[in-house]
Amino acid sequence: MTAIKELARALEFVHYAERFREKIFLVALTQETPIHDLLHDLRVLAGYHIQVAIVAPDPRLELERAVGLANKRGTRFQLSLLTEVTFQDEGPPDIDYAGLRADLAQGRMPLIVYHLEPASSGGVEPSFRLAGELAVKLGADKLYLVTPRVGPWLGAASRTQVLREEISRLDAELTNAGLAGHESLLGFIGDCLGRGIPDIVVVEGRPSYLFREVFTHDGAGVLFTKVKPAQIRRATVRDVTDIALLLLPEQESGRILRADENEIEANIGAYWVYDIDGLLVGAARLKRFGDWAELAHFATLPRYRGKGRARELAQRLMQEARSQDIQVVFALSIDARMWEFFKELGFHDIERERLPEAWKAKYDMTRPSKALARNLM
Repeated sequence: MTAIKELARALEFVHYAERFREKIFLVALTQETPIHDLLHDLRVLAGYHIQVAIVAPDPRLELERAVGLANKRGTRFQLSLLTEVTFQDEGPPDIDYAGLRADLAQGRMPLIVYHLEPASSGGVEPSFRLAGELAVKLGADKLYLVTPRVGPWLGAASRTQVLREEISRLDAELTNAGLAGHESLLGFIGDCLGRGIPDIVVVEGRPSYLFREVFTHDGAGVLFTKVKPAQIRRATVRDVTDIALLLLPEQESGRILRADENEIEANIGAYWVYDIDGLLVGAARLKRFGDWAELAHFATLPRYRGKGRARELAQRLMQEARSQDIQVVFALSIDARMWEFFKELGFHDIERERLPEAWKAKYDMTRPSKALARNLM
């Protein structure tokens, strides 16, 4: 990894660390996931002031010793042992929610462990049911369901961000891929979203996977979420670093030309961003050349693709172009998928030699890009 990539990853990490500071996360483990596989991930979350509570089964009575050893080495688990777990409308009756909140506020990680299977868990992992109840009662911001089951999902699902109303579509995709046993879990996730948990993530319990899911743009699992406040707005200087992070993978692949933060800031008024509840998930730029303008620098976070957000950005840029009396908009790409994207927006192939002289004067014509254009007037 180059130094620039390492720095970009660090900035990405800082972005999410600040975003999630003091948020409450519930992490539920299955029996197949030893907690020691997640110790480093959990310590990083707690170290950056994310309030983390964990629910885990312990049929062989092993976790008390493991927790004692981890705490001796610097982890701040607060072990709570449950001898009985029931799932009623009011939640498990023997959990001290005030104590849990106090532990979280003081930087400890409550670890709720049970030894006995509950009488009924509706075909869903008991730890998931219990964590769901806790997440609702505590007003958690995210619920992480850690299971090896999600591995095959990632190969079969068309996207890794699923809205509540899209769960049935994912169910069909998994069934068509020959996978089984997901119906009850997807139903449980839909119910939890309906009860007010904002985000639910299904992720594998491998070392670093939880870290990647929390602190990186790409994530490592499948995110289930409700519709959140979204807007397309003109970028501001405060968006410069986020835009640069969005563009970096596209630049590294060669799909778009490089632009550093100084260049982005110098032209920030030409950028528009897709903002979901304060998170920048997409960006694009309108670059004017007389009465022509280029639609450029399209980038969307991987897990937020496939929902028409880039199309909405393009339409907003064209609306802005019309307001500036621009007659023709054009775009260039070396990516065949982008050629189809612009053609679906009414663009047609055009020779690059027909593009504005001011554009040609600064463009490397050896670049194997295709040009497309659309009349606005």
